[in-house]
Amino acid sequence: GEGDRKAVPDVSADALRKIASISPEAATILEKIIEPMLSVPPFRLGFPDGNSQSNYYPGEERITKEDIAAVAKVMEKHSIEPENTRFRKIMDGTKPTFEILQASAETTTIINQLDGGEFGATIRVKRGDHAAEMSRICSALTEAAKYATSDKQAALLFDYIESFSTGSLEAYRKSQKTWVTDISPRVENILGFVEPYRDPYGVRAEWEGAVCISDPDETNKLKALVDGSTKFIRMLPWAVPGENDGKGPFESSLFQAPDFTIVHCR
Repeated sequence: GEGDRKAVPDVSADALRKIASISPEAATILEKIIEPMLSVPPFRLGFPDGNSQSNYYPGEERITKEDIAAVAKVMEKHSIEPENTRFRKIMDGTKPTFEILQASAETTTIINQLDGGEFGATIRVKRGDHAAEMSRICSALTEAAKYATSDKQAALLFDYIESFSTGSLEAYRKSQKTWVTDISPRVENILGFVEPYRDPYGVRAEWEGAVCISDPDETNKLKALVDGSTKFIRMLPWAVPGENDGKGPFESSLFQAPDFTIVHCR
């Protein structure tokens, strides 16, 4: 729902089942979701408590803000970045164990155990979160690399594949360094765990994926606007004739237009 609040249909379960009865497929799907769809709490996304939930912190054991902060310190100490992770809490008697789930196509039965320091809990890292989805993405990127139009584009795609296969965010950063040097590509893209807005702690990221095709006609129209930028700058309220080539005291003497394209995304 809007503002991360849950939107609960203001109709009965019987009414929903009647609506879904238009097809066996709709009825089957509804039965899978009707109970969590109508149940409250949770009322919203947020730190897990009696009224909120977050899929960044899955599992039956409730994770507190203090748990999240403590695990974050341990991850920072061991240089494990959080963007492509979730974690869950498992109780063994009275002692908690925290499993950091790292998104990657590769799965492993070997779990890296970390020194929890003063926290005192057992903390371990397990790769293979979202493994099925990451595998499909890597397969598609491998196929896409066959059609790369430059070495930079191929390098970008292979760095994506390494990152999404292994969970390495170092490989992801490398891909972005290549991406910014690929000026005005015909096909643009953004892929990865880049949006941290849904995580109540503000560090774990949501997956975003978009592939865009540039529109040369619309790009040329924007270029004409940028080419006339000096004329438009001289029309701003603070422009002073005779000062800084008529652009006034607040503008740089040389306007450097950014690289840009008009793109259409799918």
